[in-house]
Amino acid sequence: MSGDPFEHFEQQLRSHELITEHRDLLLAEAAEFVRQHPGTPPVALILEADTSEAAPLWAALQRASGHDLQGRGFLGVVPRAFALQILRANAPATLDWLAPATADGAELPLVVATRNGFRLGVLRRGDAAP
Repeated sequence: MSGDPFEHFEQQLRSHELITEHRDLLLAEAAEFVRQHPGTPPVALILEADTSEAAPLWAALQRASGHDLQGRGFLGVVPRAFALQILRANAPATLDWLAPATADGAELPLVVATRNGFRLGVLRRGDAAP
């Protein structure tokens, strides 16, 4: 365990800023995802462009989307099964912390990748923005 609880404070703050900034957009995208794919629970992803730990996520997203994401961040909603497949292969410790999904998108599990690792949370439709 790290002796300095503030060692990654800047990155923790950055992940909270990213969540606050993109919360409403992700919830709207999740609602649209659920309308287009009923019964398929979504997961929101926020990946910063300079996130080396998320390199395998980039590769999988590029293969799935057919777009070159090199040097860019990613903000979006993906099927939970896709997120689990990527996390299981590349960041299995996160699986213990990924919240259960709701098929209606009312509770949206969230994965944020910054330079020093992953943060997980839940966005809830109807909650006030943090």
